[in-house]
Amino acid sequence: MKKSSFVKTITLLTFFSLTALIYSETFRVSKVHEAKVLQEQGSEATARLNINDALAIKLPEDRDFIEGLELKFEIPEAVAYWMDCVACSVYSNIKPTPSSSQIDYSGTRVYVSTLPGKLSWVLQIPLKKENSLKSNNYTTKVDSVVEPSGNAILVRLQPVMKGVPEETLNSIIPITVKPILSNKGLLELKANDNGETPKAYSVFIDDKIAALDNGKIILDNGIHNISIISEFYRNEMRTVRIEIARTTLIQVDLKSIEPTLIIQAPEGSQILLDDAECKIIGQEFLITEGEHKINFKFGDYEILRTITAIKGKTYKASFSMDFDIEEE
Repeated sequence: MKKSSFVKTITLLTFFSLTALIYSETFRVSKVHEAKVLQEQGSEATARLNINDALAIKLPEDRDFIEGLELKFEIPEAVAYWMDCVACSVYSNIKPTPSSSQIDYSGTRVYVSTLPGKLSWVLQIPLKKENSLKSNNYTTKVDSVVEPSGNAILVRLQPVMKGVPEETLNSIIPITVKPILSNKGLLELKANDNGETPKAYSVFIDDKIAALDNGKIILDNGIHNISIISEFYRNEMRTVRIEIARTTLIQVDLKSIEPTLIIQAPEGSQILLDDAECKIIGQEFLITEGEHKINFKFGDYEILRTITAIKGKTYKASFSMDFDIEEE
């Protein structure tokens, strides 16, 4: 029988056998390789599989921004020539948890396809229902969302054609795994009132009120304007850059809406605030609303000023002595 006719016959037989494998099954592999990916840009792992091996892809506990996985298969010429001789399957509900010390498993095969007759193939596995994964001429997307088992996904290779040369059966297939990250990041806002839990306030992001969950919210990557509005505190504004799959922390010390005063004076000065000596120099402190008298004394020199303080304002009183020398 010619190879083309032989392949066609075997492929049809394979198709009918594989399409039935959509229910839970038990199986054994020769070896399980492990590849660990992280929730960050540039993360990747590579494993070299024999036909009859499986790959356990280990995922991080925190994978809020991982939409799916991308697997790039480097297909040896001996396998590509015998097109459709090796099948790739993806499983969910795997038991026990995949590991390099276990070869017997049960699980549900959610995807199966024979490796194509080319030297490179990319398979994308969605982990979330909402994702940006798409199939094209160079990439195949698994149609079903795959639920990790014990933070792991199992991908299996197996021969599905008889009469294949030993060279093909002994081939090594390198697989590179990368996480597919969503175009979002996490903002974490921590506001405090002198170390205490603050009173009520509202958060606006890009001029829209935002509902934070325990101080956290997922945002598109890029620049965002954050505003904190409250009747108890002064308004605070921040500009932040959100990066893909990263947490950006903003810590805000909320300031009372009561007026404040900063006094600056040279060493040796005597400062009277409302006729009482003031020893808080160079630091901001609260004052009451209304009129206040500030009396600066330095030796025999004295100057008196008054301010009328209102809520939400900070006042700065500076006293300095200097002289100029000019050449005529």
